[in-house]
Amino acid sequence: MVSSALAMSYAEKQSRAVFKRSTLMGFLASGEVWTTLSVTAELLQTTERNALRLLQTLVKEKLIKVDEGIVEHSNLKLYGISDHGIAVTESANPGCRAFQIGKTNPSYVQHHVQGQILRIRGEQAGWTDFMPGKLLLVDNASRLKKLPDGLCTRSDSRRCAWEIERYVKSPKRLTDVLSAHLQQIVGKHYDYVYYFVPDVAAQQRAFAKVEFVVVDGNKIKLNETHRARFKVCDIKGWQGEA
Repeated sequence: MVSSALAMSYAEKQSRAVFKRSTLMGFLASGEVWTTLSVTAELLQTTERNALRLLQTLVKEKLIKVDEGIVEHSNLKLYGISDHGIAVTESANPGCRAFQIGKTNPSYVQHHVQGQILRIRGEQAGWTDFMPGKLLLVDNASRLKKLPDGLCTRSDSRRCAWEIERYVKSPKRLTDVLSAHLQQIVGKHYDYVYYFVPDVAAQQRAFAKVEFVVVDGNKIKLNETHRARFKVCDIKGWQGEA
């Protein structure tokens, strides 16, 4: 049986502390760049109190920095990796950039946090190789016509793009997006596209209305094989299902 926190030896506590520290630093340096207290607690499977203690320690050590004024009239703080933090994290992605205080668009915070929660759930279910959208801007912009919110590898080794959509797109915009994704699937950039949305039925109805896409000037009718490449999931209820 796993030891409880109270029953842990000093060596076990030290090992656990090192694990939490390396997990958080690896997460940020993988291209996530910044996160929040609540996501940190979720990532480390600990209380917010314990997570805050670790974040404060890393701030003191100049491994991360904190932006305390990201959202007006809110006490939300963003914790992001520093240049020093990237340098000392062996697993850091070469494309990861240091967090810049005051440079985060407040309207993007919820989207970023939702993506991190989905990543954590996916990793708990065996998904791997998550590449946040910020890295795609650096590494893959010349190869991908449509940049997804991120890429990852499913537990069955199938490569997947994922999109977070709070609102259903117009039929014209959705047609263009589906066309771009299908071309990138044909180009073997990934195998499936996962849409994480607040209203699954609404998104599925929107997909059903798209009957044709245009590829290289040719009008192509969507069939079930095409549609099977797109998975629509509840952004709040998804737990890593394929």
